[in-house]
Amino acid sequence: MTVTGFSITVPDSWFELELHPDARNAAVNSLVETRLKDVPELYEHRSALAKVLRETARRAYDSGARFCGTLVTVVGDAIMSATVTVTVVDAPDGQGAADAITPHLTARPRRGADSLWREIESVEIPGAGRVPRTRGVDDVTLPDGAGWVRSLIMQTFVPFPGPEPTRVALITGSSPVLALETEFFDVFDAVTATFRFTGA
Repeated sequence: MTVTGFSITVPDSWFELELHPDARNAAVNSLVETRLKDVPELYEHRSALAKVLRETARRAYDSGARFCGTLVTVVGDAIMSATVTVTVVDAPDGQGAADAITPHLTARPRRGADSLWREIESVEIPGAGRVPRTRGVDDVTLPDGAGWVRSLIMQTFVPFPGPEPTRVALITGSSPVLALETEFFDVFDAVTATFRFTGA
């Protein structure tokens, strides 16, 4: 198969964002209006919802993502969010096989309830076989020196098909809602499992 793209599916309650700067603002406005028809109680939060979606799309585009799906929901007076992006990156040292990627990943042990940590594991992706993954808690730097946000992070490295792959699809799930670690890691795992390369 000659790979021409990929597909990935997020839950129906999530937004799939248009990333290109020329189209994303209009697309976000349309998404918000559509969601308000389904969930009228979000009306008073429509400005905050649109702002979060625009910022998420901007950050995804600036990081080189080719896909961005995000959950944005209101809990009380707070906005709860989670994001899954897909970015195509060059394989480390030009070698994209799963066993060539793993040595470049580093673990970080948990040292307390509020510490940063990272585990390395191997997971099965249909059509791609076993691939490396990291999961943990890390500080995500915000654009333009706006600070950082401590977040749940899951990253899965899926080599492109071929005898000597040189590109990798990096699927990243993230959320600042640390209290829902188990729940969001389960969601990120389920979304990642839908990833497929597409082509002729």
